Amino acid sequence: MEVKIDKNLEGKTLEKILRENLGLTKKEISRAKFQPQGIRVNGEKQRITYRPLAGQVLRVCTEEQNKEKSRVMACEGELQILYEDRDLLVLEKQGGTPCHPGRGHFEDSLGNRAAAYLKEQGEDGVVRAVGRLDKDTSGVMVYAKSRIAAARLSAQKQTGEFQKVYFALVKGEMKEKEGKITCPIAPIPGEKLKMQVQEGGKSSCTQYEVLEKRKSYTFVKCRISTGRTHQIRVHMAWLGYPLLGDVLYGDGQKSPV
Repeated sequence: MEVKIDKNLEGKTLEKILRENLGLTKKEISRAKFQPQGIRVNGEKQRITYRPLAGQVLRVCTEEQNKEKSRVMACEGELQILYEDRDLLVLEKQGGTPCHPGRGHFEDSLGNRAAAYLKEQGEDGVVRAVGRLDKDTSGVMVYAKSRIAAARLSAQKQTGEFQKVYFALVKGEMKEKEGKITCPIAPIPGEKLKMQVQEGGKSSCTQYEVLEKRKSYTFVKCRISTGRTHQIRVHMAWLGYPLLGDVLYGDGQKSPV
């Protein structure tokens, strides 16, 4: 991270600049102090009590590249990159592709492909996924390229600054234009994957808005304030409008006509 000191920052301690202007936490500042490149002003290592002058350049290294080792096996595969910069890698996930390696998919998940791509670009290859999507769900996956970027996005999720919006086709013509489902969700005993609405389960909240209605299906936009397994699928099925193509909570029918 780099910032040129101006008159507004001149005279402030480095600690105050790091906290207030660069948004670093105490832990991140402490970690930076012990990095080889650490906290430098005009190339010289400085203590956080140092007060820089206007025109000087402050550079901060919070972690050394290639120091971390990825737990995800790097495997080549096609990627659809929607956006990329020095902090983020944003990919489009196709339906049927797992987000992360797991049972039966240790080498063909999107995470495997992301790890391979990051290594090819000279990054550390560590996959830091911000959120997840069900295997059969298509959508956008965000990966942070550093520990600090992952921490920022995680904090933004907590404050609501970083949000996800879901779009779905559900079976049937919904009567209400919008609504909120707050039914708790719990696993079905004896089932490995299937969930259900059940009293005593984990609190869950799904807000939906109808965008278009037809005789046999409805196109909806959903926002969730909790991230329970299969939350939208479970809630919409409980409401009587299962997602089209859902074999767990619906009839698996994909055609809207």
